[in-house]
Amino acid sequence: MNAQQHQPLFERVLAYLSACGLTPSPELQRQARALVSAVVSEGRGNDIGRALELVPAYVDIPASSVPRAAPRVERGSIGYWPNAR
Repeated sequence: MNAQQHQPLFERVLAYLSACGLTPSPELQRQARALVSAVVSEGRGNDIGRALELVPAYVDIPASSVPRAAPRVERGSIGYWPNAR
């Protein structure tokens, strides 16, 4: 793997993992390098999308305990239909 050529992909994967709440560590960087190497060796294009698909196979991401941002959307009526009661 050409390190300079794939550095942006490596940085994007690390940024994604940081956004997931993982703290950067040498072990996390090794896992990210292995992930980037696997994605690059596939050579299918859209490397970032493929890398994000494979993240769970390479890194254990903790489940989020953040509640939903909004209530579930349910169909309802507010009476604008001419025959609504």
